[in-house]
Amino acid sequence: MITGFSSKIFKKYEGSTFELMADVVDDALHVAGIEKKDIDGLLATYLTGTFDGKAHNHFFLDEIRQYLGIRGNFLEFVDFGGPSALAMVYRAEKAIKAGDATNVICIVGGKGSDVRTKGITVDSIDKAFPDVAITPFDNYFRVYDDLNPVTDYALVAERHKHLYGSTDEERASIAVHQRYNASGNEKALYKEKIKVEDVLGSPAVADPLHLLEIVYPVDGFHVFIVGKRAKNLNDVDILGYGEAHWSDIPAEREEITFTPAIESSKGIELNKVDAFELYDSFTVTVMLQIEDIGLAEKGKGGKLSAENDLTYKGNIPVNTGGGSLNLGQPAYMSGGVILEEALLQLNGMAKGHQVEGAKTVFINGIGGWNRSHSVSLLLGEKK
Repeated sequence: MITGFSSKIFKKYEGSTFELMADVVDDALHVAGIEKKDIDGLLATYLTGTFDGKAHNHFFLDEIRQYLGIRGNFLEFVDFGGPSALAMVYRAEKAIKAGDATNVICIVGGKGSDVRTKGITVDSIDKAFPDVAITPFDNYFRVYDDLNPVTDYALVAERHKHLYGSTDEERASIAVHQRYNASGNEKALYKEKIKVEDVLGSPAVADPLHLLEIVYPVDGFHVFIVGKRAKNLNDVDILGYGEAHWSDIPAEREEITFTPAIESSKGIELNKVDAFELYDSFTVTVMLQIEDIGLAEKGKGGKLSAENDLTYKGNIPVNTGGGSLNLGQPAYMSGGVILEEALLQLNGMAKGHQVEGAKTVFINGIGGWNRSHSVSLLLGEKK
């Protein structure tokens, strides 16, 4: 059961990563109504360069515990990238049920600005730190000039268009729906409503992806506390869960328009879901998940978006707070953004973007280098 959560996001945070993390931890503890001494479990993650620009943090969980002053009976590092936050909550609940911990704190985030100033992304971090490896095959594979993952997802979008006849306008409609949702979200960085023409008129970054289809990396943290009983929040439980991990790199994949979500979402019923929070590093990422979780047939995710209302007021609410496309992507991981939005919805706290009567929310995270991981999570109140 999630007993507390909090977040803080900045385009650029001037203090240290640890200072920002500590502020968010304090806020989450306040919501949960507990103190640091009550925490006996910790799960966390980070990506190279996102903790004050360093290539590596030695004994990372120890560094966090030393700074926060947290002891623990249960510690775990979750290295899934984007969906790590979702996996953390599931593992925390299992640890509590097993008697390994009482209150587990889950920390995801960092500073994306330190990486951004180098003119790269985390998935091309080897260009800034030559001793960092991206794949076991870097000598053969990492020889091209790219801005991965932007260039990779651009290839996926172009492949999708070629195979299934999807259009730029269909992808752009996803950005339009999400911006509408963000327009009422006080936490959103981008709130001005847009049209399909605005998306397609924004600069092309990697053909066919335009600027308004691509997430902006920011500084920030999301912290979630899992315990036995919530004092100040609704009783939100895990109603369904799945994860899938693919090992083949894109060049070896039979078809690049599929994601592991096609496996992680198996067995989770969608017919009673009130809102969908889908990983949105790019518009095409959302489109792929719409197809792979079963909302639409493969190849028709863009059509579903263009022909339906995906706003928080619509018939298929998707990314009801605006998603990472409008809130930013803290430290190149969006899982915290979509998980927090789900919790806001289920606690009736989504001021300005609340889905009426939301009782069940489906969340899907995609992460790792080039869609290696997927975690599907269904949250709601057990009956």
